[in-house]
Amino acid sequence: MGNCDFLERTDNMTRADFHLIKRETSDVMEQAEALPLWSQDYTQLGKGVFSGSIKSIHHNGIQIFSERMNRAVDQIASAPKDCLVIGLPTRVEGDSTWGLLPVQPLSLITLGKNADLYFRTSANSEIIAAVIPISKIQAFTDKIEWPEFEDALRTIKPVEMIQNDVSQSLLRTLAYGLQSVNEHSDQSLLSEIWASYEEDLLASSVQALLQASKNAHPFYVDHRIPRYIVNQVRHLTISRDGFPLSIDEICDHLRIKRRTLNAAFARALGVTPLTYMRNLKLHKVRMNLITPQNDKTSICETASRWGFVHMSLFSKYYKELFGEYPNETLHRERVR
Repeated sequence: MGNCDFLERTDNMTRADFHLIKRETSDVMEQAEALPLWSQDYTQLGKGVFSGSIKSIHHNGIQIFSERMNRAVDQIASAPKDCLVIGLPTRVEGDSTWGLLPVQPLSLITLGKNADLYFRTSANSEIIAAVIPISKIQAFTDKIEWPEFEDALRTIKPVEMIQNDVSQSLLRTLAYGLQSVNEHSDQSLLSEIWASYEEDLLASSVQALLQASKNAHPFYVDHRIPRYIVNQVRHLTISRDGFPLSIDEICDHLRIKRRTLNAAFARALGVTPLTYMRNLKLHKVRMNLITPQNDKTSICETASRWGFVHMSLFSKYYKELFGEYPNETLHRERVR
């Protein structure tokens, strides 16, 4: 991704092996790259100018981060290896799913070790979360004598409602982790504070997991089928330029009926297959326009390469999704 002159502010700081990032973006593809240690692919679903921010601190194998966005986004992401992700949505305005399960403010959200994340954010969203090595959590659960931890972890759904006092305790702990480094400049003191903080974080996290495990019931894997269908359509769409496959061709390729395809997209993303396919191709065009090497890029040529034949209709779709016309994107890049 090029260093575009979108409205963006990045503060990177390293202090005593504490790695901090504060970043504001106005492009969904910049947002996808802003969170360190993760591998992410974002597709903007909500129409309009994008605005987002990332705050992250990473030390001693643990990462605490918060993410805010003002548009619905389909996130496909992978967390750092051999870690558990545990967090809370602090703002949910509209429909949102984490692992295809509905998200509510202050519900407990988790992502298991080496699992792929599928997160459809709401129109306005904010989450705060921790990424913790499984080895640290297991050591802590051994200390508090919770031998059933691994079994319990397998029964906890990606989204669980927990008691308000438990969620508030976890929220305070996560928020303090983001604030602590900025509040203390003495490196030796900071290391002592973080050592104590790790214990608090593990205690709050395990408390939330323990309560979630009491509420959990067997989690059937049929929720993966709609996302699998979406992923197959995604691959078929971005793996070939020019004219996209028709809905009938996609159904034939996947050996499913049209109503099955529509139902999968409705459940997974809340949009139609055609809208999703068009948005994917619009993202590909935008990525090409903002790539610095492509200073001789033709909008018409790029749009045509991704199957857009009617330029007026293409410009309309582009403006609706990104809040600006493609020539405005290209002009800004060339001026830069």
